[in-house]
Amino acid sequence: MKRSSIWKAAFGAVCLGGLCAACISRPEIHITGSVRHADGALLVCQRSVGGMFNSQTFDTLKLQADSTFTLTLPGGEYERVQFYLYGKKNMGSLLAKEGTMRIELDGWAEKPMTITEGQDDKTVRVAELLDQLYDDVFDIRAYGKDHWEITRDTVATSVRRKLTDYALSLDKEVEGVDEDLRTKVRQDIRMQLLLAFQNQVLATVFRSSEVTKQEWLAQLDSMTAFCSINHPGSPFSLSFYDAASYDTGIRYYTKGEPKPEGVEKGVQLTFYDFTHRLTGKAQEAALAQLFLEDESQQRYDPQLLPLADEFRRLYPESGWMPWVDRAVAKNRAFNETTIPADIHFPDVSSAKTIKDVTDRYKGKVIFMDIWATWCGPCRASFAHVGPLQEYAAANDVVLLYLSIDRPEDDEKWRKMAAHYNLKGEHVRGQEAFHQEIYDTFGHKGALSIPRCVIFDKQGNIRFSTAASPEQWDKLKEQLQEAAR
Repeated sequence: MKRSSIWKAAFGAVCLGGLCAACISRPEIHITGSVRHADGALLVCQRSVGGMFNSQTFDTLKLQADSTFTLTLPGGEYERVQFYLYGKKNMGSLLAKEGTMRIELDGWAEKPMTITEGQDDKTVRVAELLDQLYDDVFDIRAYGKDHWEITRDTVATSVRRKLTDYALSLDKEVEGVDEDLRTKVRQDIRMQLLLAFQNQVLATVFRSSEVTKQEWLAQLDSMTAFCSINHPGSPFSLSFYDAASYDTGIRYYTKGEPKPEGVEKGVQLTFYDFTHRLTGKAQEAALAQLFLEDESQQRYDPQLLPLADEFRRLYPESGWMPWVDRAVAKNRAFNETTIPADIHFPDVSSAKTIKDVTDRYKGKVIFMDIWATWCGPCRASFAHVGPLQEYAAANDVVLLYLSIDRPEDDEKWRKMAAHYNLKGEHVRGQEAFHQEIYDTFGHKGALSIPRCVIFDKQGNIRFSTAASPEQWDKLKEQLQEAAR
């Protein structure tokens, strides 16, 4: 071999070795922790992806026999991990760029998270500040405590000033941390306070005069400019996607901005808006979470399927791609669902009353489930219908699913019945007896769903609020009583 060839081979080996070393030494975030007093709740987390927070996906953390867990994430950029006892409590967040951290979580403690190793006091304090801000904004949105006294403030300029002044005061509290983290935290603060202001706008403009409405919308423009949704640090916030989505909705559905020609309302319009008003990380994070929201809310909007190719074209190397691919696959599977023979959709277009529907099954006990495709608790209950279906088949009980979906959601309603394998009779409430559903099963004009009802063999309501399939033992007793 010539000397030059030997030199090139040696140089190539050195370069390859350097590349391998770089791969091996890629920064990582290692989190080890323990949890106490979970009271049977799952420990879950939400986390950022390349510095962009994924507010749509919960990951369940596997606990070892000694109630410890480990979590390893790619490092190199500041990431945020938010821990929860699912359905019970926000346990706090952790901010990290690389290294090993140890944490202790206690569901009974006033301060649920303690970081025992791997983080300086200033970063811990900043994470706690963001957690408190998140709780304060959540309280506003849930009609709870009002930290800034804005819910009864009818003056738009006053509300905006309170929130912007608060943002500036928090900016001072995060001085002294790494500049990259400071930028991300600053934008997190703004996204959360923008969401609080958007909430007040929506709570006010629909019951106000045109003059007051325009005053609030003008102040919203000012607040939005101050907060800067399109800032590359904004996607670090838990509230970024909600704030970006609300911004689109308010402009087109509240302000009445003209819809672009050829773009349909809904996800098409949102996708269009994100691609034309956002750039960089803000655009990537907003577009990705549009697909993830479709999955988490189980909407399975068929308009999203062709948009997935556009996202792949824009961000072929995106760290969001595994989540987006999974969401798109679920959407496609739902929309390709075929309806089996044991799921029936009788024609009730001539029915004028609920009795006109139930009279079809006179002489049989009827279990009626009132639901809608947009109702999360309704969909969750379908995981428990197995025992009910077996009992109904053996005892000639009619399973009647009454949907209160709109006519335009007819196709989705049918597909969802098949998707959840809801064997039985499926009826969508008709305009003729729509109000009767609310008058009979609601309270003061409001109807809480899912709502289970049992009719006896004579067609009379035996249990107006029956047990749900999750409470199978109680429901079985009620079905047996109705059959006597």
